[in-house]
Amino acid sequence: MTGQPSPKLRVEGVVELWFRYAGAEDFAEPVYRPAALIDCSVNFRSLRAGLNHSEERTYTAWLPEGELPLDWDSPAVTFDENATASSAQPPDAIYKPGNYLTTREHISQFETELIDKLARSERLKVFFNPVFGLFAAPDEELEDFLSRVAEAALGRVGPELRSLRNKFELQLEQIREVHSSEGERAEGLSFESFISQKLQLFQSENRLAGMFSTLAGSLLGAKEDQSDMDSPWDEAELHEDLRRLEQEASHALHNLYEEYTALANEYGIFEIGLQPGNIQVTRRAVLWVPVAGSE
Repeated sequence: MTGQPSPKLRVEGVVELWFRYAGAEDFAEPVYRPAALIDCSVNFRSLRAGLNHSEERTYTAWLPEGELPLDWDSPAVTFDENATASSAQPPDAIYKPGNYLTTREHISQFETELIDKLARSERLKVFFNPVFGLFAAPDEELEDFLSRVAEAALGRVGPELRSLRNKFELQLEQIREVHSSEGERAEGLSFESFISQKLQLFQSENRLAGMFSTLAGSLLGAKEDQSDMDSPWDEAELHEDLRRLEQEASHALHNLYEEYTALANEYGIFEIGLQPGNIQVTRRAVLWVPVAGSE
């Protein structure tokens, strides 16, 4: 092939850029193929999510031959940290021949088609929790988002834990009074020491269980386990009353823990679309892309 000093296609009023990327030098005889390039700023807004997020985007597509349409669904190239677009024409560049009829008006039409496509199909997806109305930041990892949800879930179950404490503390006090009046050894009974044994069920299960146990321990007044001490609760009737209360408290705690984990693990995907007015084109150009001579 012989080089041509200037591109075969010229679009008056539209800048020309030359794409460069690692690997182009591997082509034995590269030729430059024309593509449309549009740089734009897209702004995703949602009052519900309290989000106003902007991104800089670059879109490319091969220029069509003849009267064929341009296809924005098939990028000509993708820009990354190793790709550049320069206004400097490579010396002795060879250009792919073709029936390219593109004019400035066509470039404007391509721009309008891209904006319509983005407004119709582009979505920013973020995690959200419908129970607490929490939304993730665009770049927030799921694990970090669920940690925030778990904190909110602790706030939800806190009042129920306090109610549970009041209920079983009253029942335990009634047991203590009944058996103390009968001369049994019930002076050592306390809700705090009783409930601490129940909370051990959650201590090492997982991260959420640990958070639940910490909150429950602080709200229920649980003390350090004293299981190595002699238990004063050795009378048969007292033991039966305590066993019944233990089952009720254990069941209540497990139900509350299941409610908490369900709240803490609930999330969905919230999609935010684009309005045409929130797509601002910052540059449009004819981009010359080096390809293998056989393409």
